[in-house]
Amino acid sequence: MTTKKKHQPGKKNRLPLLPVIGAFIAAITITGIIYIFGMTRSLPGIEELENPNPELASLVYSRDGKLLHKYFMKNRTYVPLKSISEYLPKALIATEDLAFYDHWGFDVRRFILAMGENMLKGRDRWHGASTITQQLAKNLFLTQERTVDRKIKEFFTSIELEKTYTKEEILALYLNTVYFGSGAYGVEAAAWTYFNKPASTLNLQESATLIAVLKSPRAYDPSRNPESSINRRNLILSLMAKEGVITETEAEKARKSKLILDYTPVTNHGKAPYFTEYIRQTLKPISKQHDINVYKDGLVIYTSLDSRMQRYAQEAVKEHLAWVQERFDKSWRWPAKLKDQIIRESPRYRELTEKGRSKDQAMKELKADAPWLKKLLYDKTRVQAAFVIIEPSTGEILAWVGGNDFTPEEYQYQFDHVWQARRQPGSTFKPFVYAAAIDKGIPANFEILDQPLVLKTGNDVWIPQNADQKSGGLTPLRKALSNSINQVTVRLLHEFLSPSEVIRYAKKMGITSKLEPNMSIALGTSEVSPLELASAFGTFANNGVWVEPTSITSIEDKFHHKVIEYDPVKRTALDSTTNYVVVSMLQDVIKRGTGIAVPSRYGIKLEAGGKTGTTQNLKDAWFVGFTPQIVGAVWTGFDDERIAFTSMSYGQGARAALPIWAKFMQKCIADTTIGIENRYFHMPENVIAVPVSRSTNRPAQLYTDDVYVEYFTPKGFKKYQSELATPSEEQLMPASDNTYESPGWQEDRY
Repeated sequence: MTTKKKHQPGKKNRLPLLPVIGAFIAAITITGIIYIFGMTRSLPGIEELENPNPELASLVYSRDGKLLHKYFMKNRTYVPLKSISEYLPKALIATEDLAFYDHWGFDVRRFILAMGENMLKGRDRWHGASTITQQLAKNLFLTQERTVDRKIKEFFTSIELEKTYTKEEILALYLNTVYFGSGAYGVEAAAWTYFNKPASTLNLQESATLIAVLKSPRAYDPSRNPESSINRRNLILSLMAKEGVITETEAEKARKSKLILDYTPVTNHGKAPYFTEYIRQTLKPISKQHDINVYKDGLVIYTSLDSRMQRYAQEAVKEHLAWVQERFDKSWRWPAKLKDQIIRESPRYRELTEKGRSKDQAMKELKADAPWLKKLLYDKTRVQAAFVIIEPSTGEILAWVGGNDFTPEEYQYQFDHVWQARRQPGSTFKPFVYAAAIDKGIPANFEILDQPLVLKTGNDVWIPQNADQKSGGLTPLRKALSNSINQVTVRLLHEFLSPSEVIRYAKKMGITSKLEPNMSIALGTSEVSPLELASAFGTFANNGVWVEPTSITSIEDKFHHKVIEYDPVKRTALDSTTNYVVVSMLQDVIKRGTGIAVPSRYGIKLEAGGKTGTTQNLKDAWFVGFTPQIVGAVWTGFDDERIAFTSMSYGQGARAALPIWAKFMQKCIADTTIGIENRYFHMPENVIAVPVSRSTNRPAQLYTDDVYVEYFTPKGFKKYQSELATPSEEQLMPASDNTYESPGWQEDRY
């Protein structure tokens, strides 16, 4: 007989405890596994681990190997560990991860000690115990957020990094990716930012200074907080000595050293700011064509610029502009109407009128603000400049100054007068007229009457005159070009050429701007850029062969594989015999014409040619000078064409522009490393050289006082011979009998 156990009041039925705990642990374990499995799926894969792709700055180099500029979203340049000072990894390990060479990505002992210290001190923000490998994992693949998820991902990623890379490779990756403050990512960028040198040359105290920044890029930035930086640096030096990676003597000497910076912030625009901005603009279509990102892909861009010439060009512009500006400031007086117009064009005037001020009220208020008005008028009257140097045989641009703000700190993506400005070239355009005439068979000693010529267009009349308002008799073309005689040049175009012919020659030689087909083109009234003019004169210097201006010579990717290599575009633009005759005429500009200051005042005795130019009302001053090795174009003037130089005494091409070229040449010749030497222009075999008397313009015996050697093309020599036999009626024709009907001419073009 069985008896039933009676239920006792106050006692409940209970499940066995161990199975419940077991089930709970199993659930937690399964949940953890699922969580970790799900999270690890978002970790970087093997391919990504083996090919990390941090954003790298693209570097721009000069032809002589100097770093000119960087383009970047993050200022980072990758260098191998062998190109990093030995003190940097030593300082890093002594400060951040003593067991670096012993752990497998995660330091268990350090982690337990750090967590225990956090709990004992009751910290609100716990100190981590991340190894260098963990920090690298975070920098390369993860975010900076402080969460459990991120720490777990960091743990697994660091283990994979240790399996993928050697310790040295991990150090290199870390030092190339970590942020050092002041916009510098990676140690190479930091070395240039703070010390203006590569990371390979950093000394002990400089290396410790950079590692000090890592604890807090803002608090220990040596450019902002030098005292805190030094204290942290000295602590790191002590830690290095304690670990035996340097001696105590070395540490003590470094601790006593002063903090010496050569700080170059990321906002600095480099050694040639106008040029590197031109490069940036040039790269835009190239980037699309080749699917490259100039701001992230770590390109190496090799340019044509010579850093020495660039420095001399900037110095020459700065020195001479100060002279020109001083003379302008002393003589300039603001016309009342122009001053009022400038005020009305200002953004502040528009802002006041939009807010309800009447025009009179706005004008009165702005005129009463003396500091604002002074600044406005001051900015308007700053003399601007453009100066560009090209190697004619290759087309490579050697120096480039686009305005009067030529220092990296001043430049702020300003208007570039070398390639963006187009102004009337004045008499610097005349050589294209003479080149067309010489090529047509007109000899350089052919004489044309130096008298006014009346040109009619409908009811309008144009009578071009010489700059000095004087006239003369029959004048050889050689003398007319060297002395820049307007009346002879216009008559040459009128009697033997057409505007369209001159335009054709100018275009072949490198002028790309639109040129108006009217008679005033003889005096340079169609606008061109200094870059075009330098390119076109390069044809004269290069035996009649035009070479397209080149700024980029090649581009490499971050692995130093060639992406692009440039071959310059060339073409024969002018017959070499014709070219030599014109060059000899342009040499006379330097020897005895408007460019005589080059040898007489500046002592430059090289074989050189050139041409000055001054536009109407002294708005623009030009000079283009060239040797067989280099050609340079200079323009000076004002951004606002209503403002002009006030006197020929300083505002003509020979005074306001030529000295910049001459000063530049002096500096280059003095620097023997550049290799400027005296070379002769190439003389083709079929050039005919004849001794000619200046007074009679007839063949003469050598060694008499007025005899010079005239050069002829074969066609030109035949014409000279025929002129000797029978003087032409054209040469004897009175000025009053010459009129020209030109439907395309407009008076305001002159």
